[in-house]
Amino acid sequence: MDQREAKSWAKAGAYTGLAFILPIAMLVCYYLGDWADHKLGTNFLYIIGIMVGFAAGLWETMRQADRIENGIRTRKDNPKR
Repeated sequence: MDQREAKSWAKAGAYTGLAFILPIAMLVCYYLGDWADHKLGTNFLYIIGIMVGFAAGLWETMRQADRIENGIRTRKDNPKR
């Protein structure tokens, strides 16, 4: 296996991991909202939790996809960041 093929497989593995970010973020925020609903006696915070989880998961998915595609930069590589 040459270096280019290995790099392609590494990218494919990293992109596969992206499939879990959005649903996990939504589930965590749903359960936090559901927990808050039970504690506060409300019945709408779980919906807000789902929306916040969706936004956070989408943001993180896009951020990770950018890092995979462009490579992980360190402060040493790019001192302006």
